Amino acid sequence: MGTRSLELFFQPRSIAVVGASERSGSLGGAIVQNLQAGQFSGDIIPINSRGYKTVFGLPSLSRIGELKQAPDLAIICTPAETVPKIIKQLHKKGVGAAMLLTGGIARARSWQFRPASDRLDQVIEQTNMRILGPDCLGMVVPWRNLNASFLHVPVRKGVIAYVGQSGTLASGVMDWAYSRNIGFSHVLTLGKSMDVSLPDMIDYIVQEPHVRTILIQLDEIGSGKALVRSLRAASRHKLVLAVKSNRFQQSPLNRIETPRGLRTRDTLIDETLARAGVLRVSATDELFDCVDALSPRRESFGPRLAIIANGRGPAILAMDRLIHDNGQLAQLSEETRTHLRGLLPEYVKTDNPVLLNPELKSQQLSAVANTLLRDRGVDAVLVIHIPSLGSDSLENAAALVELAKKTPKTILTSWLGEYTAEAAREYFDKHGMPTFDTPDNAIKSYMYMVQHQRTQDLLRETPESLEIPISQAHTEVDQRIRETHRAGDYLLPNHAWDLLEAYGFAICENHYSSSISEMLEHCETLDKPWVLRVHHRDYLYPFAYGNNPRERLRAVVRELYGAEELAPAAERLETAIGDAFPHSPVLGYTVQKQYRALDNLQFSFGIGRDSELGPYIFFGGGGSTADILEDREVALPPLNANLAEQLIKRTHFYKVLSERSDNLERELVTLERWLVAMSHMALNHPWIAGFEANAIRQQVGRYRVIGVAGEVGHDARPAIQPYPVELEAQYESKKGHGYRIRPIRGEDEPLLRNFYKRLSPESLRLRFFTARRQFDHKELARFTQIDYDREMAFVAIRDGVLYGVVRVWIDPDDVTAEYAVIIDDACRGEGLGHRLMSEIINYLTNRGVLQIFGTVLPHNSGMLGLCEHLGFRLHTNMEEGVVDVVKNLNPLRHGWQRKKMLRL
Repeated sequence: MGTRSLELFFQPRSIAVVGASERSGSLGGAIVQNLQAGQFSGDIIPINSRGYKTVFGLPSLSRIGELKQAPDLAIICTPAETVPKIIKQLHKKGVGAAMLLTGGIARARSWQFRPASDRLDQVIEQTNMRILGPDCLGMVVPWRNLNASFLHVPVRKGVIAYVGQSGTLASGVMDWAYSRNIGFSHVLTLGKSMDVSLPDMIDYIVQEPHVRTILIQLDEIGSGKALVRSLRAASRHKLVLAVKSNRFQQSPLNRIETPRGLRTRDTLIDETLARAGVLRVSATDELFDCVDALSPRRESFGPRLAIIANGRGPAILAMDRLIHDNGQLAQLSEETRTHLRGLLPEYVKTDNPVLLNPELKSQQLSAVANTLLRDRGVDAVLVIHIPSLGSDSLENAAALVELAKKTPKTILTSWLGEYTAEAAREYFDKHGMPTFDTPDNAIKSYMYMVQHQRTQDLLRETPESLEIPISQAHTEVDQRIRETHRAGDYLLPNHAWDLLEAYGFAICENHYSSSISEMLEHCETLDKPWVLRVHHRDYLYPFAYGNNPRERLRAVVRELYGAEELAPAAERLETAIGDAFPHSPVLGYTVQKQYRALDNLQFSFGIGRDSELGPYIFFGGGGSTADILEDREVALPPLNANLAEQLIKRTHFYKVLSERSDNLERELVTLERWLVAMSHMALNHPWIAGFEANAIRQQVGRYRVIGVAGEVGHDARPAIQPYPVELEAQYESKKGHGYRIRPIRGEDEPLLRNFYKRLSPESLRLRFFTARRQFDHKELARFTQIDYDREMAFVAIRDGVLYGVVRVWIDPDDVTAEYAVIIDDACRGEGLGHRLMSEIINYLTNRGVLQIFGTVLPHNSGMLGLCEHLGFRLHTNMEEGVVDVVKNLNPLRHGWQRKKMLRL
């Protein structure tokens, strides 16, 4: 549904509370009290059918029909069976949004509420109101003095937005956060989410002021593809953390099946969140610890940690956890060691960790910590304090707080104990200093942040350009399969081999026959020895090998050297298949040349499908034991060289290959090409419900597919929008130069860097509104590795050189798009700017976006003239000193869209 009318939840000017009373335990009464305690500045209108004159001092109404004016927001706290009728009445009065705090509607076991739930679906659709809930906690926006929730504790102002699915868990989080002096910009839960969804809320909150970090609690992924798009957009601007419960298929509350071929769906969830730029933690306490590690001062989290402790044992515990989580003990420079010698007694080593006396004094602690923080080889410092008679816990804490104000680096603290540590922990919380009950928790939370930064850096790496030899034959194979197969069918082996061959895979020499006589007729065309495969229906599907060895029958005979051996071998296999699988008929035979695997290295790769997230690519150890070894890692398409390499390196197969390869880089390139080609297959053939290929390492750097199985399903689209090849075009300029106009790609970063270097300072100033010459990798990666769902950029390239780029940022509801364009100074008079702008306008128009707008400096006469020529309306913004330009592209479809459009 998008962000339509969500401002009514976040910025209401008036609120009606339906079901409010002063009765003890009244949900509506708790809402009114929280609104009053939060000092909500708008009107609060209690409504209760029992005829109360007032509720907590506020004039009360008996019926919704008594409302003189429609409030922006209604909060419904009445029994489940009354909710549909109330929503209809509110809609009739003109109310645009309602929060359903009513419980029971979402409970599947509460059969008595199921009719109300069914009616509620219909009412929401009929009224077109925005509905949050049912079973939601409500909403808190401290910066706007809005506490429209039934939370039992107040919420402090902060920069963290909390969005969850469980109201009870949110209550616990807020209780904990209040005691730790942690503030929030927004707090809300969605409950059953019958209308307003998690992606809707994320899209809205990411645009809100005061939000620096978004914490998300997930029970279920729900609208998987929409959620991935929202998370990807949010993580480009904010730090996004998520805790996902319901991790295991064995849970009776987990309604989503694990895709075949994966040991656990959680592997796919991990990869999806990482690909979306989200830091995932395993449990709520880890979410708390990561919140504790956050601070406005900390922008980077390097892995090199220095440890200070006034006791050996806790320091060892910290080191064990650091090594376990792939962190690093910082190597101290000689200059740091020399300085430490002047601060420490002779018997104390200047190694990391720095072990101080139990009777630790604040002056010494501050001096040692400051010395370590000044070392360029140290990214962060962990201070562990053990209570003792000669050390003042609070005084040491105060010294570190003062030091933290002067350094951009992270200082983590762990004050062990309880009685003597309580005051120090409260002091740390008061001053926003990360503190943990144990060194283990401190290391764990910090390494979460380090790993997240590593993931972000990997996602921003400029991918190499891999040319994949895809032939046009894949479209012919696709057509044959669509004509002869239906959803749920297995893929015939000959079709599967043809598809692989069309994408440039090295495949085994083979011939598929539907009968033994046909097999004998063609077998001599293949080199010997042969492998015979007898195909029966159940094992033509991918991932057919079960975990139970007794259920597996490898219908394969090796080492065959003549036609006279084939028929007896086929008959023996048919008999065995009939005994083991009496209801699975034999459907065909494949004879193929037998290949030897170098070092016995086999691997499997292919395409799987998740019911919510769509297709994914998998890679790992192969052979008949692939499902048992569970060496399968996954990634979402589309893949580039970097993403394919990361997928390979996560597997056990890669570790074995690393040990045995004399040219690992060459072998990696081959495997990367194969995975990128498989990604293209997944995107070009959305009917693939499953595709499993087994391959061997035949020679160093050379691989061959020896087995394949596929399944046909209904079309499914990927969670991440792929490169839109259909938008590529050619343009011949007024001077006769030929340009290729196409969407930007991650591989274009070097081209874009050189493009900016060639531009004049004036051209850069007109584009970026400031004089600048330097663009770092992080910024260029953000410009080139875009999400095509929320952003689009077209580049003009001639002879491998970039000469112009136009880009638009599109709002989540496809209502408006802001543009920016810049052309090489050498291309003036070629009409390139006009062509790029025309391309982006056509793209937005076809997509259904309603309006394109931009901001132009008043003396940028070239751009202003182009805008007038293209039909933009111009308005001089005297306050900002710029010219606003706007062009409407499509007519309004809904009245609410008018609010989001720019009006001059």
